[in-house]
Amino acid sequence: MKIKLLLIFVLSTSIINAQTAKTLQFGGITRNYLEYVPSIYNGSTPVPVVICLHGLGDNMNNFFGIGMNYVADTANFIVLTPQAIYDALAGGNAWNSGASYQGYQLSQTINDVGFINALLDSVTATYNIDQTRIYATGFSLGGFMCQRLACESTARFTAIASVSGTIGTSLNCNPSGEIPVCHFHGTADGTIAYTGNMYGNDPETLVNYWVTHNGCNTTPIHTALPDIVADGRTVEHYLYPNGNNNTDVEFYKVTGGTHEWLYYPANDITYTLEIWKFFMKYTKTPASIINDENEINIEIYPNPANSYLTIQNTKGNNRLTIQIIDFSGKVQYSNQNFKSVTINTKQWSNGIYLLKYSDSNSFSIKKFIVNH
Repeated sequence: MKIKLLLIFVLSTSIINAQTAKTLQFGGITRNYLEYVPSIYNGSTPVPVVICLHGLGDNMNNFFGIGMNYVADTANFIVLTPQAIYDALAGGNAWNSGASYQGYQLSQTINDVGFINALLDSVTATYNIDQTRIYATGFSLGGFMCQRLACESTARFTAIASVSGTIGTSLNCNPSGEIPVCHFHGTADGTIAYTGNMYGNDPETLVNYWVTHNGCNTTPIHTALPDIVADGRTVEHYLYPNGNNNTDVEFYKVTGGTHEWLYYPANDITYTLEIWKFFMKYTKTPASIINDENEINIEIYPNPANSYLTIQNTKGNNRLTIQIIDFSGKVQYSNQNFKSVTINTKQWSNGIYLLKYSDSNSFSIKKFIVNH
């Protein structure tokens, strides 16, 4: 499941804003990721985030080569490329995506859904992030992981795009709402088979699942893309429109395509560009981020905080859960079913913190500062 990458743009082009290798402590484990912030980012306007997830046995440095950073340079979004934990039995880095084979689920003890959400929390504490435009894409096992995020973090992600990775056999997919999904798959894929997938459902079964779940038209708009390059592959695009809450489903069927990431000029299309074109169509409505603004109203004071911080739910919705997260992603405080709470912050380090509050279906985030 390791992708072999060539730079999909001009190979001699140098990266002016090179990616930064960073770490995040989560679940008692030091997690690694690459962060790319385009030079046009200035902090004055909220920007989207695109998370890129590598395949089995691959790593963040190699998968950075899909070139999402080049798109970010003009579209102004932040690219996060995290790395999975090594799975000894699999013999490589593996996401706990729900993919399994003959009863063995890869990285079953690792909470990768929690890690990716904590990574988003940490980045939100540092940058001006548009919470209505959070996207994830991935290849192979990373595609399986994208599908798990769509199933389990529906309220947070705006849209996902998977390449050669479907819903894993060990995963009970129960999304909290609708979500736009795009999938790419080659009919000659010898790793994640087009028919008879041993690790999850087949591509067409995956597409039909999301079409039904989102309430899209069951008859797609079919387009045969121009066969420009003599690469032994032809691409067909299927659009299933009119899903609930503006959640279409798209499918790229690549006849003759193998377990690979297509890019022009070697192929007819570039997956990276098609994925961003899909993402840029979708913005999550505020109502899907926070369930009901008329019922939930959180006040934080004083801000900046010195010795104490008071958090008050002025609308009295006692179903809320809150978490306070520091800039490294560590949870400093949590509480459930609260109306008002005062927290001792004397031992907390100076800096920016996130207050994440949620009910069973949605969440929102506020920032505050501790300054002794």
